[in-house]
Amino acid sequence: MSKVNAFSAILIRSPLLWGSATSFCFFALIHGGIISDANVLRYLAGHWVEYVEVIMFCVGFSSLFIKLLSVFNQRQHLSDDLIEPIPEGGQNPIDAQKLMESLPQSANESVNESCLVRRLRESLDLVLRTGTADKLDDHLKYLADLDAARAAQSYGLVRFVIWAIPIMGFLGTVIGITVAIASLSPTQLDNISGVVAGLGTAFDTTATALALSMVLMFMQFIIDRYEQSLLEIVDAVAWVALAGRFQSLSTGDGTALAVARLGDAVGRSSAKLLEAQEQSWRALEHSAAGNIELVLTGAGNKLRESLTESLDTTLGKWTESLVKAHAHLTSQREDRWAMAAESMAAAMRSFEEHQKTLVGQTELLEKVVDATRDVAALERVLDSNLAALTATGRFDETLLTLSAAVQLLAARAGDTSADSRHVSLHASHRTGKVA
Repeated sequence: MSKVNAFSAILIRSPLLWGSATSFCFFALIHGGIISDANVLRYLAGHWVEYVEVIMFCVGFSSLFIKLLSVFNQRQHLSDDLIEPIPEGGQNPIDAQKLMESLPQSANESVNESCLVRRLRESLDLVLRTGTADKLDDHLKYLADLDAARAAQSYGLVRFVIWAIPIMGFLGTVIGITVAIASLSPTQLDNISGVVAGLGTAFDTTATALALSMVLMFMQFIIDRYEQSLLEIVDAVAWVALAGRFQSLSTGDGTALAVARLGDAVGRSSAKLLEAQEQSWRALEHSAAGNIELVLTGAGNKLRESLTESLDTTLGKWTESLVKAHAHLTSQREDRWAMAAESMAAAMRSFEEHQKTLVGQTELLEKVVDATRDVAALERVLDSNLAALTATGRFDETLLTLSAAVQLLAARAGDTSADSRHVSLHASHRTGKVA
């Protein structure tokens, strides 16, 4: 299948195929009447030599156009980081294998691989095969010259077409002159239409060949300069990516190189051994999977049955114990609520008794306050009476009045249930009498 894909890729990129298809479409347009310009018909489709020249020009043009697309595509991917930057201290030449594997792979390297990828791959292959990077600089220069030679060889078909088109023009010239000479006759010298037609064919084919070859030569020059600039960039990128990357392992006796190669061989052998061991383990796993599954299935069924029975018994016991615990907790909760209700009732009764005591004390305090107001009023009256007595000089009556007031106060202090309003009025009456 890979050979079929490679052949298909080569066929699709073939300039012979595309050139033939292009010329076929061009002549189909001419014979279909779509292109009817007289100059086009005269110089491009007037003779079979011109047909051949146009077909050859289309093949050369297709080759140059495919080359232009390839170069343009490679320039677009020059900025891609194909390999990792150079680490500090460089790398071991053995790491060239890992770097080579990091490069992009293509189905058909001879057709699709870019110049930069091929340059890096071939340089890393040299380091991997020799185990040292001592000759990497010279190899990079060799690869640069090789790519330049390949670029020059890729224009081989175009150079052949550019050489063959003028040859076909000269062939048309020879054929036209031959026809013109053959049309001359000693008996018909006045009829020169055949001579003119032959000479016209000779000059037209030559002019067409020269014009087409000049167009191809100009296109080749432009695309060749474009490709040379690409190769210069590839040289610079490859040099920056690989020059000075690998450490030198070369010594006088080649011991380090031998050790490096031995380590590489051991590493590869270890990788193969691990891969074979992994495959054997996988085969053992697949073979034992069926038996283990059967054993585990039987054990799982027995374990499920035993667990089901034990869980049923345990859950029954737990259900009974939970019911008993719930009933016990319910009875304890009811007893606690009854005790709490009795405590609340006792507290309410105690609160009522305290409330009655506070009411009695409040009434007593009100009576004391009233008595205090009466005493204050009596003191004011006594002050006024003393002032009046002092003015009149009646000390004997004043002393009697004070004695009566002292007795009255003593009686009020001893008997708290007497009517305060009556005492107040009586005192006021006595006071007025004294006054």
